[in-house]
This record gives sequence, C-alpha cells and structure tokens, in this order.
Amino acid sequence: MEFTDKVKSFLDSNDSVETKFLNLNEQAILKSILQKKVAFSFYGGYPFAEKKRAYINKDIQKNVTCFKINYNQKYLTLTHQNILGTLLSLSVTMDSIGDILPKQGLFFVTSEIKDFIQLEYTSINRVSIELEEFDSTDILSEKNLEEYKISVDSMRLDLIISKITKTSRAQSTVMIDNNLIKVNHLVESKPVKKIKDNDIISIRKYGRFQILDSSNTSRKGKIIIIYGKFI
Repeated sequence: MEFTDKVKSFLDSNDSVETKFLNLNEQAILKSILQKKVAFSFYGGYPFAEKKRAYINKDIQKNVTCFKINYNQKYLTLTHQNILGTLLSLSVTMDSIGDILPKQGLFFVTSEIKDFIQLEYTSINRVSIELEEFDSTDILSEKNLEEYKISVDSMRLDLIISKITKTSRAQSTVMIDNNLIKVNHLVESKPVKKIKDNDIISIRKYGRFQILDSSNTSRKGKIIIIYGKFI
C-alpha cells in the first residue's frame, strides 16, 4: 500500500494510531492530508530529529529509545553507514530505525525493539561494542549548513534553483517538470512558486538547501538570499 493510501486509511478509520519512524517526505504527506482534520503530532527522540514517529488522535507516548555506542576508538571509526548496516544485518527494518548521529555515537530505535537491540547489537565491523541507553533530551543535531549568498530578481522557485545550481532558467524549469525538486519535502511542480525564509529546497543530485535570509536587497534592487546547504 502506498504511504498516501495508508494516511488516508488512518483518516477514514478515525482510530488512534502510533506509526513507526517516518522520513521527512512521509511526514510532509501526512501533514498535507491530515491537517485541520484530525489531531496529530510527531516525536523523534530529540528536538532536531528528522525521522519521527507520528501520533494520530493520540497523545505522544515517546516510545523512542536512544542508544550510545561505547567502543575502542583505536580499532573502529563510527559512520552512518556502519551503524545502519549492522542494524539492518540484524533484520531490523528501516522504519524501526530513527536518526543516526555517528559523531556522537548515538542512534534511535522504536522502543518496542530496544531489548532485542541491547541483546544482539554487540559488534560493528567485528569490533566489540557496548550499548547504553542515553538521555537524548539535550543533544544537538549534527546537521551542519554551509552558507552561500546569491542575488535574484524575485523569490520564484525556478530563479532560485537556477542560481543555486548555476544552470539556466530553462534547465531549472526542466528539473521542476521532471519532478526533481521538492519544497519542504514535497515535490513541487510550479516554477513560479514563491519561496520564503526557512523553506527547504531539495534538488536531485545537488543536495538539500534552506533559505536562511532574504530580507536585504542590492543597490540594483535585486534580492540578496543567504542560504545553507546541508552537509
């Protein structure tokens, strides 16, 4: 069943639902369908989580567990890939896995499988590790932004994409027509869509960007945009 159909079934049933982890696109779809129709909220384990569980017609249960990996740094370097790969090798499904923060040695899972993870997740790349449950309330996101500056005639999506990708306006329109562009995690098909501060633009093969500030103009009347690229 397509995710859109699943969300509509939640709405039709009017049941209280707690989902597994949703990615940003799934969260955006859920919001677009359920907004102003039923009560819903999200929780991912810490304030800046990307992957989150959704609670529809239900109070947040916070059924998310954070594990800290203790290991010998002489023999192992943690990466998103080796943490995730080890979880998947245990037959854990992607929707049971939340954010992974390798620099801090942390990862999130649904609390329903925490006992299994504690028992079975004992090594990464053949290096022994130990897990401990971690209070994730105050941790910071590892999502860093590289800042850039461009100037545009207006806040139209096609103009901004053209500047960010250093391609022609015609090429940016082709990207939009080919469903290669998302705005706030949903595919956007209108080149003339007006972009605003804090909007997130995803461009296939180029990356994900956030508009940070568009309040200033140049002497020639162009809008000066400061944006960040997620790294």
